[in-house]
Amino acid sequence: MLHLAQQFRTAWKESSLLAATTWCLVALSTFFGPLDISSDAETMTVGLDGQVACKLLIAGMAFVVGAYGALTSASVRQTMTTLPPVMLLTILFLVLLATPIAISGASLAVAMINVAYVAFIIVALFTLGLRGMVSAILVGVTATMTLALFFYVFVPKYGLFPELLADGLVVNRMSGTAHPNAVGRAMVLGGLATLYLVRKGTLQLNVAIPLAACFALSAYLAWSRTALVAGAFGMCILFLDRLTSRLGVSAIALVALLGVVGVTSIYVTGQEDHFVGKILAKVSKSGDAEEITSGTGRSEIWAKGISLIANRPIIGHGFNAAPILMLEFSQATHNAVLHATLAGGVIAGALMACLLLWNVFLIFGSEHLLLRALSAFTVLSCMTEDTVLETFPGPCTIVWLMCIFYPVLVDATQIDMIEAERSQRDQEEAAEPGTGFFGRPGISGTT
Repeated sequence: MLHLAQQFRTAWKESSLLAATTWCLVALSTFFGPLDISSDAETMTVGLDGQVACKLLIAGMAFVVGAYGALTSASVRQTMTTLPPVMLLTILFLVLLATPIAISGASLAVAMINVAYVAFIIVALFTLGLRGMVSAILVGVTATMTLALFFYVFVPKYGLFPELLADGLVVNRMSGTAHPNAVGRAMVLGGLATLYLVRKGTLQLNVAIPLAACFALSAYLAWSRTALVAGAFGMCILFLDRLTSRLGVSAIALVALLGVVGVTSIYVTGQEDHFVGKILAKVSKSGDAEEITSGTGRSEIWAKGISLIANRPIIGHGFNAAPILMLEFSQATHNAVLHATLAGGVIAGALMACLLLWNVFLIFGSEHLLLRALSAFTVLSCMTEDTVLETFPGPCTIVWLMCIFYPVLVDATQIDMIEAERSQRDQEEAAEPGTGFFGRPGISGTT
């Protein structure tokens, strides 16, 4: 009996150490993944500097954790043989085939890093569960928000991104830690994570309200319209059960009624042209309607991306080819399917489309509101941005992997039961005095 007790204590310590290490790596990946501090709108390149060295160190540690989980857990290995991980690994394998003729010398390293995160995220889901993952992501994007706001207010040289539009118009957007679009997506994900943890009773309102307000302000300052629209859609899905209640339907009906009355009054007073002009000036950065109808110039970007894909339809150009081949077209394909196709060929693009269709299914078919909300955000964001399969996986790629992997986890039913029990316990402990930042002391446990 004493020997068994010692084995139990040893296993518990190892499990706690793995959970703490995994949680920290998720948080660090969320912060460092998209990190790119620069003083101007430089060309997007990958070189070895202090920032990249930190990213490589974190990716190496994630590889170790993922390899350890794959070697020691049959559930992790079985999950990796399910369809979504296999499809994603196939995409990365096709990119690896393009290595000898890849445009960028970093293509091989980027593909291997993404392979490592496939195993790592599966291990993290088994070790931390959904709420443990979300709490780590929240900490990472909160650090991103804090640093970006600091640069925006105190060091504008690093905190402002001057975007040059038509006719020489320059719009300053908040960047600081990355391109404004990446910052905007991270801020929106932070808002979704905050609201989810509030709903689960894990995050207290006195912390959640100012945190959500800061995320909203930061998302506004970054002014990524795709991120804002995708985030609004995700929040609607997150609170869909509340919106379909009697109170929710009544509130929606009232807002719709007020909207109809407002629009009618505008037309009656003959102010529709002035009103439309103000809306257009706010929604479009340049005030030109063509900016909206052309997808803010993305139609030309997509056409250029398709022409590059046509040059190598079977074997792609490898990762990080867009910053070189599309230097005059925002250095990105601005579409997740085109991004995968440019890197790995048409088969890789078709597999990426299938994975996004899996996200669409989760929006309507998943029992988890969080997966539905994050899938909604991901699908909309991937339509106009290279949201996933980043050079170093950041919050968007981590969230995407979490969404597509969690429903196929082996023994997921048991994990759901543990999640439900912990959620009930968190709601009880959140009401007690002296609880920590996340409603109770310490890091989330093994769910």
